[in-house]
Amino acid sequence: MTSDGYEHTGRVLACYRDEWEVVLDDGRIMRASVRARHFAGLSEHEKFLVAGDMVDVTVRDDGGAVIERVHPRETSLSRLRPRMRKEAEQVIIANVEQLVAVASLGAPRLNRRMLDRVLVIAESADLRSVIVFNKIDLVHEREWLPAAAAYEQAGYDVVATSAADGTNIDELAALVRGRFSVFSGPSGAGKSSLLNAIEPGLGIRVREVGETTRKGKHTTSNVTIFRLEDGTLVADTPGFRELGFWKIHADELDYLFPEFREHIPRCRFTTCSHSAEPDCAVKDAVERGEVNAARHDSYLRLLEELRQSS
Repeated sequence: MTSDGYEHTGRVLACYRDEWEVVLDDGRIMRASVRARHFAGLSEHEKFLVAGDMVDVTVRDDGGAVIERVHPRETSLSRLRPRMRKEAEQVIIANVEQLVAVASLGAPRLNRRMLDRVLVIAESADLRSVIVFNKIDLVHEREWLPAAAAYEQAGYDVVATSAADGTNIDELAALVRGRFSVFSGPSGAGKSSLLNAIEPGLGIRVREVGETTRKGKHTTSNVTIFRLEDGTLVADTPGFRELGFWKIHADELDYLFPEFREHIPRCRFTTCSHSAEPDCAVKDAVERGEVNAARHDSYLRLLEELRQSS
């Protein structure tokens, strides 16, 4: 007991203008403010908490709650903060265990470049990834089976779902249960619909894809964490239109493609970029069909982007 109440540990579920929603270790969910001293000496962009942060909370006798301390983050999923004059990190979520990358097969259409970008960011953060091809009720399987096979070959768990008719929702739920997971993907891909299908009582707001632009409308402005009935935590993210790389360097990109790793040590040059060099084991694996050609092409495009930005 402290002088003005009881101290608890908690996890930030959502962030608002000047307060944070926190689930306490006793199960209560409360709105909490932050001690001013917590922000002392921090820059403007450091003065923030994100969903997933673990905190110490004092519950006052009057029923109010105050965040006293923020625990060090075990993991963080970050992107380059968009439209900033200087490079700055934007942490999307903290202490998450698994990324669920949702790709739409209807509207919006499957964007493998964006999917590969999200997977690279997750690999850089040491997160396990699950890939969901959603809206399989809208397209013939020949339009998505080759892509699913490529990601399975790379070592990812792949689930083909329809939030509309419930196809493979149980399989997806089994991969989510017991792991703190963040759902990521473009607006309109069906992240919120999938979460509502996994647990109908969640009631997450869903909007249709815009008919004019065929792009999803944003249904959330920031990350929100939901707690399932069994205690599993899941996070719903906005459909980020920009996912710039934060602290990912060109010379480490190849190891962020899991299917490359066993081949890299056999390249002739230790600095092989797997593009134009001779005796490249990764390119040889592409020719043999052991590494998917489209994935290798994504790697080359991302490599060029990183080189141009360095």
